[in-house]
Amino acid sequence: MIFLKLFLEFLKIGLFTFGGGYGMIPLVRETVLKNEWMSESEFLNMIGLSEVTPGPIAINMATYVGNVQGSLTSLGAFGGFLGSLIATFAVILPAFIIMLIFSIFLKKFGSQKHIKNALKGINPVAIALIASTALILLSDVLFPISTSNGVSISFNRTSIFIFLIIVFIYIVITRVLKKKAHPILIICLGALLGLAVNYINLI
Repeated sequence: MIFLKLFLEFLKIGLFTFGGGYGMIPLVRETVLKNEWMSESEFLNMIGLSEVTPGPIAINMATYVGNVQGSLTSLGAFGGFLGSLIATFAVILPAFIIMLIFSIFLKKFGSQKHIKNALKGINPVAIALIASTALILLSDVLFPISTSNGVSISFNRTSIFIFLIIVFIYIVITRVLKKKAHPILIICLGALLGLAVNYINLI
């Protein structure tokens, strides 16, 4: 049954992923592609939607996947709601239980040298997971790989063009104007550029 599968898959994601929401993206990607819940392009669109909506990206993705898969059942819209609820609950359950245990544990033993050294070792792993996710997404969006007629790498000129403009704007805002580039502003600029580029066929 799809609801049980959603629960087990997102429970596994929540249990075995470290590094926060962005660290979950590779495992979510593997899960949805393996189960054929969505294509690569649909997954990338889901990340975009998850970024522009409030809340942690991993929870947003779980809600989205749960809704899409649940709505495909005979329950329709209610199935989508139920799927969202189950997937979201499953992905946050391990973190809730583990952090509850850790908070009690660290309160008692957090000052010990071995515990501090272990936490120092975990931090670089979290950074590596986030960095690997960024590289995977960057390559998928800018240089998508096609396997239909053998393996071939293409150049998404539109995405590369928008990416370079956004990077330029970000540098101008932060380095030249000495202002903070708000993520919402950058996301909105990206959406507007995407509309403009495709509407007037610049690329």
